[in-house]
Amino acid sequence: MALINHFLHNHPLVLTKEAEINNEVVCTGCCNHLADPFYGCRDCKFYLHQSCAELPRGIQNFSHPCPLVLHILSYRCNACFKHGSGFSYYCQRCNFHMHVKCTQRPTMESGGEEVIHHFTHQHPLTLVDLKKDLEVRCAICVKLCSDSSDSYAYGCQGCNFFLHYSCMITIPRQINHFFHPSCPLTLLTDVPYKCKGCDEHGSGLAFRCGKCHFYLDVKCALLPTVESKGADKIQHYAHGHPLVLRESNEFGIKVQCRACGENCSGPCFGCERCSFFLHRQCAVRSLPETEIHHPFHPQHPLTLSALTPGRDRTNFRCRACGGNDDRFLLTYRCAKCDFNLHTVCATPKLKPLLLRYAGHSHFLMFFNRTRGPFSCSICGCYARNCFFRCVACGFNIHLSCFPSAPKTIKYKCHLHPLTLTESPLEFELNTPGDKYSSEDEFYCDVCEEKRYRFEPVYYCEECKFIAEIGCVMSELLPSLTTSPDDVTLHGGAISKDEENSAFETAIAEINNEIAALTVKKKPLEEEIERHRAILQALEEEIEPIKSRVEQLETDHLHYKYMLNLNRNENKHPN
Repeated sequence: MALINHFLHNHPLVLTKEAEINNEVVCTGCCNHLADPFYGCRDCKFYLHQSCAELPRGIQNFSHPCPLVLHILSYRCNACFKHGSGFSYYCQRCNFHMHVKCTQRPTMESGGEEVIHHFTHQHPLTLVDLKKDLEVRCAICVKLCSDSSDSYAYGCQGCNFFLHYSCMITIPRQINHFFHPSCPLTLLTDVPYKCKGCDEHGSGLAFRCGKCHFYLDVKCALLPTVESKGADKIQHYAHGHPLVLRESNEFGIKVQCRACGENCSGPCFGCERCSFFLHRQCAVRSLPETEIHHPFHPQHPLTLSALTPGRDRTNFRCRACGGNDDRFLLTYRCAKCDFNLHTVCATPKLKPLLLRYAGHSHFLMFFNRTRGPFSCSICGCYARNCFFRCVACGFNIHLSCFPSAPKTIKYKCHLHPLTLTESPLEFELNTPGDKYSSEDEFYCDVCEEKRYRFEPVYYCEECKFIAEIGCVMSELLPSLTTSPDDVTLHGGAISKDEENSAFETAIAEINNEIAALTVKKKPLEEEIERHRAILQALEEEIEPIKSRVEQLETDHLHYKYMLNLNRNENKHPN
């Protein structure tokens, strides 16, 4: 007795003769009547022609860029657009189906052939005579076929579907696009959609992300970029819709460039519905990188994005400086974690000051001004200016909370020593004792600028002289752990070579630990997957049992009711 195991059935399949089964039984794969030889599982009434049983589990087809896997489903074929049941080749990620027979059609070979197949259409395409006055447009570039310099064009007269030969051979099956950077987009045919670029409804060719239900029509997907000279409509990585070149006064509103923050005058690129505008020179010049990996958020890359006025503006908060001011219009963002950085905070012009603190494993960066306030992780009080942060961990520490911070310093621009003192001081308040509700303004005597009232200051009581910490940093640094040019892992001064060697050693140790943990993780993941498969099989096995129990309980109640009814009739005959 010949047996085979098939990946789409849980039981072995036995080689069966036609005479041994009911004539009404059909092949589960192709849904046609069975003929010798075929395989079957009588208990499950699962039968397959030998040719269907031998179909490969996975294939690669020119109609779709992803691998296709054999499944048993009811579906609508994305190649011929007819409904089907039984076997289909399926891409779960894109929700893409194909009949088995559609995967076996020939592909396009070369121009000049009378009839060819192309993945953009379900029917064969016939060579079109361009000398005739055909007012038909290419489904890809939307230009008249007769106006093109192409030697060839192909079409399906019944569907009014035509393509330039040059468009046929250059249209990509899958793209990565600025408008949807998180996932690739796959070209599908004859699908109803609403384009996320232009908001227009359509049916036909469209690039799609099945996971996110994101669609782009071909004209939006293949718009020229800013590098294309003379284009009056472009795609730009800083915005999710096409940008149209127009005079700024034609938009009917005040136009502000999202890159530089200045008002636009003259020609500019814009998306009027989002109030997103770029000077032509700002659109063309080198803007910040579209994607960065940043130590403030090491888990995921950050993508350059633009806030939508009136919608994102109130929710936006820069994780570095704490600001939500919308004048920083382009931002770096991790949408998954709702993590945002101003571009100026992500790429500071000056080399940052880093210090090591014994109570935290990472280096801390000095922030002279923020728009927080944040909370100091040591004393719990507000911290807005002149403090150190580990943005990735949310760890903040006042400079005055460092154990080595001096309580008294000698400042070169003042005669007397200055003492670390809580702020605000009583003599600064118009209403004594009312430091929280007072609307008084407080200033530093060194820079003569407004200071944050609740942060400690260095103070001379005799002269009533107040210096905020940022203005006397030069006096404080020698007392702290490190300076940017004299970094140490353990508190002592070392050379740059020694520092680099220490970093390389730390990286090697981390890599070794990652490798060891990965080895431990792999069998655990495999065990989890094995148990998931067992759980799924048990769930499938229990479903018919549960259904049968429910039916039996219903029958039980019904018969019990009838029994009681008959007994009552016997007790009380008419």
